[in-house]
Amino acid sequence: HAWTAEMGDARTVYIAGKVAECFDISKDDATRGMSWYHDQILEFYKPEGPPKLLFYYQVPEVKNIDGEFIPKAGEPAKLFVTDGDVETLRDKALYLVRTNPKGVSDKSPENDIYSGEIRGGVLDTLASLVANLYAPVLKAQKEWGKTSRESAYDCVIGVQRFGDTLTSAAHSLQGGVELIAPDLKYVNSIDLKPQAFSDASADPTTAAHFETILTDWCDKTEALLDASEESYAMSAKEDAGPDTEVEYWRGRMAKFNSITEQLKGKECRLVLGVSMAGRSQAHKRWKAVDMRVTDASNESKDNVKYLTTLENSMTPLYEGDPRQILDGIPGLMNNVKMMHTIARYYSTSERMTTLFKKISNQMIVNMREYIVAPGNLWQQNRDEMLARLELCNKVKVRYAEEYMATKDRLEQNPKGRQFDFDEDQIFAKINLFGKRVSKLLDMFTTIKQFTTLNEKNSIDGLVAPIKAFFKVVEEFKRKPYDLMDFAKNQFDRDYLEFNVSVHELETNLQDFVNASFREITSTEQALNLLRQFQSILQRDSLRQDLEDKWMVIFQNYSLDLDAVQKIYEKHKHGPALPRNAPPVAGDIMWARQLLRRIEEPMRKFSQNDAIMRSKESKRVVKTYNTVAKALVAFETLWLQAWTKSIETSKAGLQATLIVRHPETGNLLVNFDREISQLMREAKYLQRMGIEVPESAKMVLLQEDKFKRYYNQLSHALKEYDRVMSAILPVAKPLLGPHLDDLEKKLAPGMYILTWTSMNIDGYLMHVHKSLGRLEELIGKMNDAIDNRIEANLKVVAKTSFTDLPDDQSFTVEEFQTTQARFIKQQTEELVVKNVEIERGVHDLCEMMREYPRDNPEVELEDVAVDEFTHHYAKLMYQAILTATKRGFASMKKRLGSRSSGGFLFVERPFFDVDVELTVPTV
Repeated sequence: HAWTAEMGDARTVYIAGKVAECFDISKDDATRGMSWYHDQILEFYKPEGPPKLLFYYQVPEVKNIDGEFIPKAGEPAKLFVTDGDVETLRDKALYLVRTNPKGVSDKSPENDIYSGEIRGGVLDTLASLVANLYAPVLKAQKEWGKTSRESAYDCVIGVQRFGDTLTSAAHSLQGGVELIAPDLKYVNSIDLKPQAFSDASADPTTAAHFETILTDWCDKTEALLDASEESYAMSAKEDAGPDTEVEYWRGRMAKFNSITEQLKGKECRLVLGVSMAGRSQAHKRWKAVDMRVTDASNESKDNVKYLTTLENSMTPLYEGDPRQILDGIPGLMNNVKMMHTIARYYSTSERMTTLFKKISNQMIVNMREYIVAPGNLWQQNRDEMLARLELCNKVKVRYAEEYMATKDRLEQNPKGRQFDFDEDQIFAKINLFGKRVSKLLDMFTTIKQFTTLNEKNSIDGLVAPIKAFFKVVEEFKRKPYDLMDFAKNQFDRDYLEFNVSVHELETNLQDFVNASFREITSTEQALNLLRQFQSILQRDSLRQDLEDKWMVIFQNYSLDLDAVQKIYEKHKHGPALPRNAPPVAGDIMWARQLLRRIEEPMRKFSQNDAIMRSKESKRVVKTYNTVAKALVAFETLWLQAWTKSIETSKAGLQATLIVRHPETGNLLVNFDREISQLMREAKYLQRMGIEVPESAKMVLLQEDKFKRYYNQLSHALKEYDRVMSAILPVAKPLLGPHLDDLEKKLAPGMYILTWTSMNIDGYLMHVHKSLGRLEELIGKMNDAIDNRIEANLKVVAKTSFTDLPDDQSFTVEEFQTTQARFIKQQTEELVVKNVEIERGVHDLCEMMREYPRDNPEVELEDVAVDEFTHHYAKLMYQAILTATKRGFASMKKRLGSRSSGGFLFVERPFFDVDVELTVPTV
């Protein structure tokens, strides 16, 4: 009734659902099965109760005559709760773990209970969980927080090893020997005492029973011993690694430990005691078997102990890459040597040969995976793939070297154990693998060489050989086999054909190289060509031919040295200067160019021991030293002379800013050309890497300032010339005070300021200000003269004092009256113009006096004003005279005209006269 009340509990419903889901039964069947374990389940809910529940759903077990638990025949499967200590798990189990320390809540049991399935043996399940879940997850983990990379790596490796150990342990439990036990009636009735053993052996039925059991033990144990040797032979298969060695001995140890543990039990002791008391044949046989078991157990324990010490050294073979293997080979070899020296059972030649063979196998597996990891060899990055092949080749060589070194060290102590193993078995496969790697390395190096030659080909004539080579490569690519399958020799035949084709191409390349060096026009050019060939032609046959070209170029270099020496002697007093280069820097550049022509080739030749050992090298080196010394001395002399001239050149900085030309009187910028030359020389020399004296550096640092002042002064003087050219000669005397003011502004630049002065900017500012003011005054003056004086003078000069129409005649009286009136009118206008001109002259003179300037103490001279006034008074007189002459000229023209006309116009006579003839006196 209590369980019925509990059936509606959410916790019970949840567990029943999990049971039904795990064992594929209905919830009702699960609930009914659980009802038999009501108390245990309720205790599980409590905080102080057991933290776990384990459900089995299988046929109950019974013990057979041999003492083994077997499923009860004819019984259906049954659900029951167990602790797992007695019942054997036949299929799967459901486990429930309470995760809440406060107990399982009836509101949310899914949050307080963790459940899962166990299939097969517990060891198998745990091994699978570690190997397939925890190890891959940890290996893929990238972020480890504050944990160091080394600690994280050790953790991952530790978990993987733990998984391997669990797997080995699970396998070791399979195929073991289970010693059958005697019937329970004998176990319960016979004491473990000598007298009881004697009494039991005296009974024929009892003795026969124990004889049968012990005989079965002997058969099974002997079978296990024989099978172990066979399984060891199977573990030494072709591709087996050293881990199989550890796994084999660990499993063998577990099986013999199982027999040993069983023999300690009451039932086994009883069997052995009765059989020994009866001196049975089975017991005699068992004694021999027992000795074999003891020896095999000791051997397996000893081997496991020493092989386990190698696990750290062998870890890179499985988890690392060839770099780590390369670094770990000395340690691995040393540990193997120690094991061989100390181990009692494992030191035989057969065992050690097998171990080394398996180490070689795993190295091959690791290196092969490392090489093909990025993909097909033809599609990999060529440089990275070659680096991988080279690394694997180093591992193979280092492995053999360390083995032989260890062997040699052991031979120094003849009394100790030696490395007298079968080296053919140990190194046969890895040597074959190494040969394949070397061939691939050679082939892909050749391909890389021709690829580089194709990509960077700047040499005419190489297109055809390159094209032919890549045709050979394309044919090789179409081969169907795996390049890393070193056990098949089809690659070796194709590799041989490839080398034959490459050899033919190399012969053509060699002819081309020889032709390229027949005519050497320049040593530097020949060395560059040689460098290009050496960078792209890496094969031994071509490299040797290229090495021979060094001597040919060296002989040509000797002629170059003689030519340079002649050029120097001929032109050292007047070298050809580069364009725009100053004299000193130009001469040094010329000398350096000659030195560079001989120096760089000699530097390259000096690195070639074969050339330096030749007889001709002594003469060439002597000539080189002579020429180089002369060129360096030439440069040094010029530098010293220039350094001494710096102070003389700097004296030009103490000159005034401007100067007046002694003949023309024009103002000029007074910048010494020696300063410009000094700055140009310093700049060029610095660009050439020559250390310039501090005094020259100080001048060079002010180059921008000097150029700026020079340009500004030049502009100011141009402005000065432009403003002065705008002054009318007649008005120049009126500008005397103003011109004097400007001259005073310019005077500091002519007498005081030098190029090192600090106030040049202020000086330029005052000059420009004064020029601007003068220009403004001259503009106003010219405007007044043009518009108020000159324009009126022109009007006066064009004035006419006669009015003589062409179509009208006058009487004398009319002429007098008309002209008198017209002259009066024109005279009035002339008076007005005269007044305007007079006022203009007066105003202009007043403006000259009153216009602002910085020298008010200088007054405008009256003489200048009088001359200016007199000048325009004279011009007024000349204008009136010109107008009068024009009037008389008009009258003369009219009076002197004759009657003329045309179809549209008839010129009338000047005077109209009536003439009467008095007849007869006419």
